Amino acid sequence: MTSDKEIEKITQELEIIFTSFIKRVSFFEVLKKEYIPEGLKPHTRSICWLAEQVILQNVKKFSSDLGISDFEYPESDLSPWDVKFKVNNSISKKDIFINIKVSDSSKPIRKNDIASVKSLLNFYRQNNDPLIYFVVLKLKFDNNLIHFVEPVTVRYYPWVKDFVVNPRNEHLQSFYEIDIEKRTTAEFLKILKSKAKEKGLKI
Repeated sequence: MTSDKEIEKITQELEIIFTSFIKRVSFFEVLKKEYIPEGLKPHTRSICWLAEQVILQNVKKFSSDLGISDFEYPESDLSPWDVKFKVNNSISKKDIFINIKVSDSSKPIRKNDIASVKSLLNFYRQNNDPLIYFVVLKLKFDNNLIHFVEPVTVRYYPWVKDFVVNPRNEHLQSFYEIDIEKRTTAEFLKILKSKAKEKGLKI
């Protein structure tokens, strides 16, 4: 079982890794300016997948500089994680599973989907006490450019405080910047299953 100290340390390590990514790739170009004379209208959903690809592919490209190894994508895009890797010189030698999230830095804070309840539960069934985090990178729209904006937010799933289950899309929802509440994986899963059943989800 992973200790609280290890979980906190890995959180710090992930903050450093993804902040270092931003320093290497601070922005990307979406379209040529001539195609959008009025500038790109801020719409995170339209840019989300592109931003995630920029993040993932460049974290892989700079993996040795960022101090990570064994970089691997999931087999299915329905997985609750986007990449797993090991952090070199970490106190933990386990794989770290990461779900990448992006958010418009200009928008007010609101609840967001952070995982499909069923896919997350299935993931936990298939893995023994896994280390799974979501990492949030904020975006700033600037004409045809998308900038990555610090700070990076990193949360360990079992420690997400005051999360809810949305019965309409069967997703776990929370504020990205929510405070943490330390729990074991078993405690988290018990609460998650209870909330899912209250909303009528068949799990």
